[in-house]
Amino acid sequence: MTEPGSTIGRYEIVREIGRGAMGVVYEARDPVLDRTVALKVIRHFAGGDLARTLEERFLAEARVAARLQHPGIVVVHDFGVDAASGSMFIALELLRGQTLADLGEKGPVDWPTVMRLVAQVARALHHAHVQGVVHRDVKPANVFVLPSGDVKVMDFGIARLESAQQRLTTAGEFIGTPLYTAPEQAKHEDVDGRVDVFSLASVAYSLLTGRAAFLAPTVPAIVHRVVYEEPEPPTRFVPGLPAAVERILARALAKDPDARYPTAEAFAEDAEDVLAGLPPRHAGGDDLVEVEELESPLAALLVDSEEATLPAEEAPSGPGPAEAAGAPPASARTRWARRAAPIAALALGLLALTSWLSRRGPTPSAEPSPSKSTATTPATRAPTTAGAPRGGSPAALPAGPPGRLRIDFEHPFKTGKLRVYLDDALALEQELTGQERKRALVFRTHAGTFSEELEVPPGLHEVRVEVRWDDNVRKERIIGKFRSGVTRRLEASLGLMRRDLNLDWK
Repeated sequence: MTEPGSTIGRYEIVREIGRGAMGVVYEARDPVLDRTVALKVIRHFAGGDLARTLEERFLAEARVAARLQHPGIVVVHDFGVDAASGSMFIALELLRGQTLADLGEKGPVDWPTVMRLVAQVARALHHAHVQGVVHRDVKPANVFVLPSGDVKVMDFGIARLESAQQRLTTAGEFIGTPLYTAPEQAKHEDVDGRVDVFSLASVAYSLLTGRAAFLAPTVPAIVHRVVYEEPEPPTRFVPGLPAAVERILARALAKDPDARYPTAEAFAEDAEDVLAGLPPRHAGGDDLVEVEELESPLAALLVDSEEATLPAEEAPSGPGPAEAAGAPPASARTRWARRAAPIAALALGLLALTSWLSRRGPTPSAEPSPSKSTATTPATRAPTTAGAPRGGSPAALPAGPPGRLRIDFEHPFKTGKLRVYLDDALALEQELTGQERKRALVFRTHAGTFSEELEVPPGLHEVRVEVRWDDNVRKERIIGKFRSGVTRRLEASLGLMRRDLNLDWK
């Protein structure tokens, strides 16, 4: 234990405020900037590969957390190694308030408060996800609630950079907290941001009901429940809980990642809808109908035909699993929903196809003219089939005006090339140029900007940005929801030093 008054790096220890698997947290004073910080310190007494693994994890926490700039994520001030003791440290903003674990110990929390917390945490996690970071250990102790009611997500110490090729965990090692882990994480499968959606929903369930969703006497029993068993409906423990809240949790707690909310942002939007007295826009899960579930030959024809594919926005939304009186248990409701969704989609598809065929006109032969670009070099566009809603072929049914994607890109090189893909289809290719700038009389840098707008069919799409210059290439992905007639702005930039490609919705 480090005594009060001693120093780690330049930081003066005031008192110990917490302990965890990765080290000790102190309240400390930064004499240089005259501020109080939370100083997380790790001392390892292992040697060899284990010591290197611990050091890599700690440094990964610092680097990952430093990348994340969001009001809902704890701020990293500094990190390094103490020269005297060899201890590694990370200086964080010192938080005042309580964790969700402290809040939950006082008993069940009312649903509006839980939904407000879910919305804030989900938006913070979404910011991390679009930066390629998955938390993988969302639990009550890792979410701090300030006196203002705002939240701070803490401890990205075991977060995984999706773009990294290496993993710091050894084979078969469990990462995360069993009570709040996702099924695919418990089975040691590849994970993405949807594991955080599941974990956050499990945290919300425990706050609402006062009990963990998958509580069992032993860790193996907990993992078995997480992977194979559905939790009790929360309405069994919370009389008067709105059915919409149960619908939201049911989708977020789906065992199959493809049946969950595709993004933490969608989870947040549904929580905000319920708070506003609106029906949740995503909770029905109608965009999750898969081709293999449509057993009818006519249904398969509808899915395979480019001219009969419905936009994702037009999928029907049905009642949630707890809206009907005498609803069956959660597992039975899930099976019923999976069987009913294809039937509903097929019926709507038949109606839409009949309507479209009745008013189909001649196909124009002229190719659409490309839109104007703010760059001097002309952009090369992909065919109009690029950017079809995910999971289907390009939509041909009239669906009102398309959505629009505005891309604003800043770069620090003389010449390069930008490519933009929508759902893996090339939508834009652009040669880039930058103007020379002089700095410090010796070093010369370049700077350039590029802006463009693309039409995007309504629905959920993955946008992949690829930048090439000299012998370098950077690629990043981001997921966004597009609505008819609405423009979404994507800001892309390259760092001046490490040349990291950053994508962020604005």
